[in-house]
Order: sequence, then structure tokens, then C-alpha cells
Amino acid sequence: MSIAEWQAWLYSRLKVYEQTGRKALHPTLAFMKRWDEVLGAPHRRYPIIHIAGTNGKGSTSALIASILRAAGYRVGLHTSPHLWRFTERMRVNGEEPPAEWVDEFLSRWRAAIEELQLSFFEATVGMSLAYFADAKVDVAVVEVGLGGRWDATNIVTPLLAVITPIGWDHVEVLGPTLTHIAREKAGIIKPERPVVVAQQEHPEVYEVFREVAHNQNAPLTEVHRRLSPAAWMEGPQTYYRVFTEEMTSTSHLCDLTGDYQAVNIATAITAIERLRDLGWSVDEEAIKEGIASAGRLAPLYGRGQWIRSETHTYLLDVAHNPPGFAALRRLVRNAPQTIEGLVIGFSSDKDIEGALHAFGGWQGPVYFTQADNPRALPAPHLAEIASHLGYKGRAFRSVADALAAASQECQTILVTGSVYLVGEALLALRAAAQ
Repeated sequence: MSIAEWQAWLYSRLKVYEQTGRKALHPTLAFMKRWDEVLGAPHRRYPIIHIAGTNGKGSTSALIASILRAAGYRVGLHTSPHLWRFTERMRVNGEEPPAEWVDEFLSRWRAAIEELQLSFFEATVGMSLAYFADAKVDVAVVEVGLGGRWDATNIVTPLLAVITPIGWDHVEVLGPTLTHIAREKAGIIKPERPVVVAQQEHPEVYEVFREVAHNQNAPLTEVHRRLSPAAWMEGPQTYYRVFTEEMTSTSHLCDLTGDYQAVNIATAITAIERLRDLGWSVDEEAIKEGIASAGRLAPLYGRGQWIRSETHTYLLDVAHNPPGFAALRRLVRNAPQTIEGLVIGFSSDKDIEGALHAFGGWQGPVYFTQADNPRALPAPHLAEIASHLGYKGRAFRSVADALAAASQECQTILVTGSVYLVGEALLALRAAAQ
């Protein structure tokens, strides 16, 4: 079968978080451990960098993978969710697995996947880990899906753990406070394995990470390197100036936009330094090259992604929680072009009012919409919620319709609110360009 046919089969047979929410989550690693055993524990054949956090974990994963690739290593990268094809979740040096490998793997293991009653996420995590073993990677960068402690990726014992900034998201699963959320993320810290913790906006989470690292005898590095985006851009790239502990500075050109990338870059650089301490060879040129091309080489869609045609400019960002929208607010304010229209939609279980408050309001036209997803909040309902916060616009039944209407009335358009909405927008823009 083709990749599209296998994707349809997986969706039809397995519980998918994107469709059913927390019903698809197993608050145990038992299912994943049995699956891993059936596959022959492929993750034990290569070292792994394991990355958790609320925001920035995808970008940080891409940065670390890109730097290691620039240093000459063969790198596996597991991320989630996907925007178009589920094989986006598993890449080796930026390339998805061949259709022949996908067909062979799933044909062999389809009965086991059903018999083990795996979720979609568990099935694809196992598939990623197996693909990296078959592809003989030197190292894999594995992004946590949700939380950390009970995430399917947490069967691995990493060479290095990395935790990006913590904020409020998935509180219905992870707990109502930042301390609860941080403790779930800290579940990836393993005995005697080093951990890097990104600079945090909320000081209380540091105590959680310090406590868990101490109990696990895990060497802890907290990132306090200062970075700030410089005041100039070069095409689609942004310069970030890095200040070391000694207050000397260097500049890094990066093709990932948004001032929040400064924190991710600092975290990635610190993670690479810890790898150097473990004997990995990564020179300064590889760091610069990897940072400059992370968005292109990963590739990383929908993270401050600009798409330009002869007549329109689109900014796509998968912000979906208050911290993400606060960062997006800064990105829009510092954008090289004024954004005229807003296409927006959310999953129904998100903190919508918190996200819209964090974004700070919108004076232009709004095109409320919904992804083709059972968890999507109906566009009319979103329009009603947003109207009380000063957002005015029209509701559209599909992302394609909202994008078409916005494109008729505006030249520069922001598309945001949901990973799945951004994925559908990218498909619509791709179809329109053909």
C-alpha cells in the first residue's frame, strides 16, 4: 500500500489523540514496552537525545539535529504531530522513509499493532525507532509528544535529556499548576544521564528539575546564556546575538524566525557543549551552519514560516497555547511586513481565552475557521468567544474557504491557532500554486 493508504489504515484502526483527545492516551508505558520488545528494542542500537517541554521542543530538536548533521553525523529526528503525512515524524538527515520501507514495515507488523491495542502515537514512535535502526543512524533526536513521564518515547534511556521552557498546556492531562506540569516533563530525566534545562520564565519549575536531577544523580545544566534577536534580518533569516557567561558575543544567522528562537538556540548550543563533554566532535563551524539551516534541513513547517507568492505573503505559526501566542505577538509586531488579516482556529480543549488575551487583540479582519478534525472548535463558537475579547470577523466551515476569503481581501495574512489548521492551510496554498 502507499503511504496515504497506510495512513488511512492507521487512522481507522487506532486511537488518535488529534481526533479523540485524552481517550487515546495510555497513562502507562506498558503498551509501548511490549511493542518495543516485539520490535527487538531498536532504540538500543544508537544513542538518543530526548527532548521535552511545553514550547520550543520542536525547534530545539531541529536545531540540535541540524548541528549534528552539519558536523558529519547521520541523524534521525522524531517529531510530532505531522502536518500532512505521518512519515514526517521520522526523518534521517531530513529525509522521510521510502514508501517501500513503510509498506514492508507495516505489512509485517500490522497484526501486532492491532493485537497490542496500540495508540496511533505508540505505533508511530515504534516505527520511528525501528526506522532509525534500519537506517543505521549515528544518533537520534527524539521529541516527546505530550508530557514526559508516560509519553511513549520515554522507554528510551537517553545519552542526554533536554527540557525546553515550561508553560500552561494540556492541563487536563498534566495537572493544573506549572509545578505539576514540570514534574511530568521531568520524567525524562534518567539515572546518571546529563540533562539540560532551558532558561525558564517561571522560577518555580527550576526547583522541580533540580530535585528530580538530584534524586536521579543526573548532572544538571541550566541555560543562563543570554541571547537576543538583533535588529536586522537578511532575507528569511534572522541574526541572533549570543552572549556567553563572560559577556563576549557572537552572532548566529538562523532561518527560524521569532525572538523566542533565541531561547531555543541557547538551549541547543548548551546541549551540544554537553555532547562535546561526552566525546562528540562538533566544531564551531558546524554549530553556525546547523543553526543557519535548521528550518530548511529539518525541515520544520509552521514555526514562524513565511510563504511568499507574487501577490501575497503568508505567515504560518502553530501557536496553540498562551505562551505560544505571547511569542507570536512579538513575532507579528517585529515582522518586516504589516499583517493585514488573521485566519484562526483552535482545538476545543485549548485555553482559547488565555491564548487570545496573550496575543493582545487584533484590529484587522478575522477569518474564524476549523480544521477537519473531530476535536476542532466550531468556527461560529470561536467567533462568539473571540468577539467578547474584541476580535471581529466571519466564520468559515473550512480552512480552505477562510484562506480564500482572506486572500481576496488582504495581501499579508497570518494563519495560526492549531497544528492541524496550519497543515490544511499549507495544503491549500500548495494546491493553489499548482
